[in-house]
Amino acid sequence: MFNRLGIYSLLAGLFVGIFSGISQFMGSTNIWVNLTISKIIGKDTSEAIMEFISISAMENPLNYLIYSVPFFIFLLGIGIILLTIGLFVKNH
Repeated sequence: MFNRLGIYSLLAGLFVGIFSGISQFMGSTNIWVNLTISKIIGKDTSEAIMEFISISAMENPLNYLIYSVPFFIFLLGIGIILLTIGLFVKNH
C-alpha cells in the first residue's frame, strides 16, 4: 500500500513539476506557477494551522513548508518517504 501511494505521489509530483516548468518557461501566470500548499488549502486554513502550532521549533519549518516549498517538490518528498516506508513494512 505504501509503495502504491509513493508511486502515485511521485507521478503526481512529476506531472505538476512538468506543467510548472512549462508555465515558467513560457512566462505565463497560471495556477501551476508558484503553486504551494497554502494556495491549495487556502489562506485562512494555512493561518489556522500556523496558529495551532505554538512550538517555536516547529513553526519555522512548517512556515517554510506551507508557504515556500513548491507543491511538486512536496509531492516528490512524500513519494520518497512513502516508498522508503514501503521497503520496511510488509503487507500481510
